[in-house]
Amino acid sequence: MLTILAVGEDTGLLKTRAEVLRRTGANVLCCSGAAALKYITEWEFDLIVLGLTVRQQDADQISEAAHRNGAKTLVLLLITDKVREEEYKSVNIDAKSFAEPGCLVRSATELLAGRGGRRLVHMPSVKPTASHLTGKKPASEPAEIAARQSLKGSFERRRAV
Repeated sequence: MLTILAVGEDTGLLKTRAEVLRRTGANVLCCSGAAALKYITEWEFDLIVLGLTVRQQDADQISEAAHRNGAKTLVLLLITDKVREEEYKSVNIDAKSFAEPGCLVRSATELLAGRGGRRLVHMPSVKPTASHLTGKKPASEPAEIAARQSLKGSFERRRAV
């Protein structure tokens, strides 16, 4: 299954973006710019979508980490206008897209399809089950929430013993 990491600082916007990106048929994980580097080192992603709220410095570091050591991870930068595009000119990206849902889905689908010849199918939003997650990354939900839930569960199990 294809995996996408959606990065941004606005959790409401990220949730909406994840629902849009799931139309590609990919498993989508969301996180902040600061947390993205941790997830990139822990899991393999096919595509990283840098949202409109990601700081330029974070975008640079995320893109560098995504392309490190011949990794096949692609980076898509969302833009709103030429000014934003200019600000992020130093970031090593594979493609740009407008944030409008139809354009984003089309751009992500085309980028991923060209990546390895995989064929993507536009699907309605469906949450994947654990059987779809063969060690690539955790379930499709905001990564920071999943990490917090895991830590909380771990703490509660130790406390109960």
